[in-house]
Amino acid sequence: MRWVMGYAAALCLLLIIVSQSIIFPTFFMPFYRWQYNRLDVAETIQIEEEELMRVTVELLDYMRNRRDSIADIRAVVDGEERYFFSDIEIRHMIDVLHLYDIAFRVRNVSFFALVALVLAMILIRCNVFFVLSRCIREILAGFLILSTMLVVIIAINFERAFDIFHHIFFNNDYWVLDPRVDLLINMVPIYFFIHISIFIAALMAVSSILLIVAGTIYLRKMPRTTFSRP
Repeated sequence: MRWVMGYAAALCLLLIIVSQSIIFPTFFMPFYRWQYNRLDVAETIQIEEEELMRVTVELLDYMRNRRDSIADIRAVVDGEERYFFSDIEIRHMIDVLHLYDIAFRVRNVSFFALVALVLAMILIRCNVFFVLSRCIREILAGFLILSTMLVVIIAINFERAFDIFHHIFFNNDYWVLDPRVDLLINMVPIYFFIHISIFIAALMAVSSILLIVAGTIYLRKMPRTTFSRP
């Protein structure tokens, strides 16, 4: 029973790592400022940098359910005040909002499930640190191997992988935007997604490696007799 609970806890931790590694870069404002400067986004859109940052904050507030809609967001673009997002962009962001709602829910439910499992393991008086160290190390090592293979495949043709991702997670073509008309695609061009994907992958890898190393160090300090699985 302790090993079942241990692997379940490790899977919960993995879900927390994956979901939080996606959420954190998405809402990390310094990353946006860096990317906008790197990709000359303000110049491409013909908007003041601080105006662009304001629009970004309001967009991210929407993605965190802190505002009801992005349809009312206005900005001065090319010297003229206008509604920033078109109808197709608004519809696409509704779909994106739903995906992030799922990510937040997965993270939160996984966290409470992890806490409940750890408490249950304490109640049955098993060696919690030992069981978790072994289970987490095995689960995260497997995850690193599989995710490394996936990263290699994506890196071969990121744009193709990007299209496949959208076909899997969206059941419409609202995500197919025209850079000549739609400002959103100019705010976050393909290179933005390449950089944020690297950020996400790095967070997952670093978090997993640190936990694997910590678990390995702990297990090496344990008596050899502890390593049996009844």
